[in-house]
Amino acid sequence: MSLLGALNTGARGLGVASAGIDVTAQNVTGANTPGFSRRTLRTTQLDPVASKGLWIGQGAMASSVVRSTDRLLGVRLIDAAGAEASTSTLSDTLSVAESYFDGSTATGLSEAIDKLFDALGTASADPSDASQRRSVVYAAEVFSGTANRVATGLSQSLTNIEESLGANLDEVNAALEEIAALNARIGHAGADVGPADLLDRRDQLILDLATRVGATAQLHADGQAEVYVAGHAVVSGGDWREMSTGTNAAGESTITVAMDDGDFDITKGVGGAVGGLTEARERISGWADDLDALAFTFATAMNTQHAAGFDQSGAAGTDLFTLPTSAAGAAAAIAVTAAISDDPSLLALAGSASALAGDGENLAAMLDIENDDSLFSTGTIGAASSAITASVGSAVAAAESDAETQSAIVGDLETLRESVSGVDTDEEATHMLEYQSAYRAAAKVISACDELLRTLLQIGG
Repeated sequence: MSLLGALNTGARGLGVASAGIDVTAQNVTGANTPGFSRRTLRTTQLDPVASKGLWIGQGAMASSVVRSTDRLLGVRLIDAAGAEASTSTLSDTLSVAESYFDGSTATGLSEAIDKLFDALGTASADPSDASQRRSVVYAAEVFSGTANRVATGLSQSLTNIEESLGANLDEVNAALEEIAALNARIGHAGADVGPADLLDRRDQLILDLATRVGATAQLHADGQAEVYVAGHAVVSGGDWREMSTGTNAAGESTITVAMDDGDFDITKGVGGAVGGLTEARERISGWADDLDALAFTFATAMNTQHAAGFDQSGAAGTDLFTLPTSAAGAAAAIAVTAAISDDPSLLALAGSASALAGDGENLAAMLDIENDDSLFSTGTIGAASSAITASVGSAVAAAESDAETQSAIVGDLETLRESVSGVDTDEEATHMLEYQSAYRAAAKVISACDELLRTLLQIGG
C-alpha cells in the first residue's frame, strides 16, 4: 500500500472513531429520556486491493447507526400499557364513586335508612313527644340529604368523565398528526439523516396512544407505522384520521373516527384510559339509576303510608318527602316536605283524626315498610341499599385487582425493555475511552504518513 493509501485508511479510522464518539455521546445524553433506545455504531470492512502481489486492506468505515430494540417486546409493551391504563383509570374513577356510598366521611346510604327507622321506632314509645317527632324529621332529612349527596357526587363523577374524554381526544389527535408527519420523514430519510431519533419519538407517541385509547401498531419494512384504534386504521403512511367526541341519544359522549363515508362510532372498542373512562361511566350511570329508583320507590311508599295517617291537629297526612314525578333524578331532588320540616307536629303518626295523643297506629305502619320485601326485586329497602353498595364495592375491588395485575405486567415488560434498549452509562464511558484511544491511534497514523510524505518531498526536492 502506498503512503497515500495508508493516509486514507487512517482518515477512515479517524472517521469511525469520531462517529463512535458521537454515538456514545447520544447514548449518554439520552439515557434518561423516555422512549430512548440505545444506539450502536455499525462499521463495514472495505474490500482489499491488490498491490505488488499482496492484498492490502483499506480499513473500515461507519455504515449505519442502529437502535437496540425488540419489535415483539415493543408490541407486548404497547398492548400491556393500554390494558394497564384502562384498568387503572377504571379503578381510580370507581374508587371516587365508592367514597360517596361507603360513609367513611359522611353518613352512608344504608346507615341513613337505619337511622330513620331507628328514630321512628324510638318515637313509637310516645308519638306525641315533640323531641321524638323532631328526631324523626331530622332522620328523614339525613336520609334525603344523603341521597342528595351521593347523587350529586355521582353526577359530578360523570361530568368529570365527559370532560376527561374531550381532553384525551385533543391529545390523541395531536399525537396522530405527529405520527403521520414522522412517517413521512422516516420514509424519506437517508443514511445521513439518521432517523433513530424519529423512530424513538414515533414509538413513544404510539405507546402514549396505547395508554390513552388502546392503540396498536403495525410496522412496515420502510420504518413507517400503521396505527389502529378499535380495529380502524387512524394513521397510514403520512395520512391520519381525526378522532372526536359526539353525543348519543342519552346525552353521553361517544368516540368517533372520521372515515371516508362519515364518522364511525368506536366507543365500545376503545381501550386505554378512554376505554376505562367509558366503562366507568356505564357503571356509575347504572348506580345513579339504581339510587334514583331506590329513593323514589322508598319515598313513594313512605308518602303513601304517611298520607294515610293524621297529624296532631287531626288533619289528614300529606307527603313526607317531595319528589319528582318519576324516578329519574329522584335521589338528587328528594327532600323532606318544607312544612313538616318546619313543624314536626304535622307528622301524621296517628291512625285516626279522633285518636288519643299517644296514638301511633300509622307510625307502626310506616315502620313496617322497613321489612316490606315487595318494594324491590332484591327485597326490602335495606337489601336494596346493600345491593347497590355491594355492587359498587365488588366492582371497585375487581378493578383494583386488575389494575395491580396489569401494572405488574407493564413493570416486568419495562424491565425487559430496559435490558434491551436501556443505556448503561458505565458501559458507555468504557466505549468512550475505546473510541478516544482509536481516535488517537488513527491520528498517529495520519501524522506518521504526513511526516513520511514530507520526507519524500524533501528527498525529491
